[in-house]
Amino acid sequence: MICKAQCLIHMAWRSMVVIAILLAAIASAHGAEQIVAAQEIVDRVAAEEPVYYNNITVIGYLDLSLLPDARVPASFVLINSNLNNASFAGVTFEQDAIFWGTTFGNASFEKSGFLGYADFADASFANTSFSASSFSRPAVFDSSLFMDHVSFEDARFSEDASFNRARFLKEANFNYTKFESYSYFASAKFLGDALFSDIDFADDSDFSLASFAGRANFYQSRLNAPGFSDVVFSGPAQFGLASFSGLASFGAATFADEASFGLARFSDAAYFSGANFSKDAIFGLAKFQDIASFQGVNFDGDLNFKAATLSNVLMERAMFGSGCRIILNDTDISRFRAHWTDIRDHVVWEPGAYLALVNNYHGLGWSLDEDDCYYQYRRLDQDKKRWGWSKAIDVLAWLSCGYGVCPSYAVAWSLLTILVFGLIFWWSDGIRRSAKPLLEPIKENEVVEHATLRNALFFSTMVFLSQGPIDFLPVGKNRYHVIVEGIIGWLLLALFLVTLGRVMIR
Repeated sequence: MICKAQCLIHMAWRSMVVIAILLAAIASAHGAEQIVAAQEIVDRVAAEEPVYYNNITVIGYLDLSLLPDARVPASFVLINSNLNNASFAGVTFEQDAIFWGTTFGNASFEKSGFLGYADFADASFANTSFSASSFSRPAVFDSSLFMDHVSFEDARFSEDASFNRARFLKEANFNYTKFESYSYFASAKFLGDALFSDIDFADDSDFSLASFAGRANFYQSRLNAPGFSDVVFSGPAQFGLASFSGLASFGAATFADEASFGLARFSDAAYFSGANFSKDAIFGLAKFQDIASFQGVNFDGDLNFKAATLSNVLMERAMFGSGCRIILNDTDISRFRAHWTDIRDHVVWEPGAYLALVNNYHGLGWSLDEDDCYYQYRRLDQDKKRWGWSKAIDVLAWLSCGYGVCPSYAVAWSLLTILVFGLIFWWSDGIRRSAKPLLEPIKENEVVEHATLRNALFFSTMVFLSQGPIDFLPVGKNRYHVIVEGIIGWLLLALFLVTLGRVMIR
């Protein structure tokens, strides 16, 4: 892009030098300002003479389409001038056509051909059409002003097309245009709709710092390394079915209205870092075949990846508004780098989407995110079930071990079980301690020691661990409590070890 820009600058400088010399001669012969009849210009073209005018007002209707073969064989230079009514429709400019700073009223360049340089820098157009026109050499419209609807539909730019800082006050129609080389729209302002649908951008395109007040329609276009950095889309941005090759950069772009990339294909890296989506960002059925960076992006509306293919999406430091929903239904996820704590309150419930995220976190090695995501998946799945055996088992799995991802749950229940049964043994005075336990039978009238709370908790702990102390014996119905606590202890210990092993081994 730098080499192309340097070439364009060199070309412009060379043309400026030549024209400046010619203009100096014209100014000395004709004065600084004059009125020229349209017929005089037609006669010069018909005589195959070069046309050079500076700071003139053309009166009458300048119609070059009626020339023999509709051709302008010599250079045509008309700068800083006023041209109210003209037709260049179907005309072929065989040499350079320079219109610096010229103001056009009603002018038609439909189906015109520019075989040399076409320079409309700083020109103003009231009602103009370039439909189906062709530019064989670089075409420059830098800082030009289009005050009414303008059409470049079906136009062809064989070499660089430059619209840097151009202003389009109403609709700008570039549908079906062919840009066979670099295209520049940096800092351009589109106050009406900007139509760029079904366009072939064969080389890099630069829209950086441009602003779109109306609808920006790039539907079904083929873009090569497009640069939309720092662009402001005040109206809807439509990139549905668009194909992006090379780095597609939307860094720090502002999408004030809906941004639609449905069915778009990104063959190479896509860069959206620092962008701001004020409304819905739609990437349904889009395909990202390389890295897609959404780091530091702000999403106030929904983020829709429904049925999209995500190769490697970077979402670190992305911010989501309170009403933002992340839709991942039927999404093919290979790598989705967004921590669960950042997106957990925004992911729309769909079992497949949650399980895809669980597998994604497992593949990334983000164990904590994997567990948290799986835990919420089970909780939401449980909430959707009606009461029955399935839900009862889910509730038990939730309370006992956090669906197998929270060993601390089993620890907590174990401590609570020991405490409860210890209090039962102590409160009911359900255990006795013998002076000579199990060595010989208790003698008649022998004083038996009552267990303290400390002893009851110790006894409960040993029973829970399936190793009841030999110097304490349960009495009465507490013998059944011992059996119940032993069974619960065995189950909780097994559950704890299985859950802990799963977490540690992973």
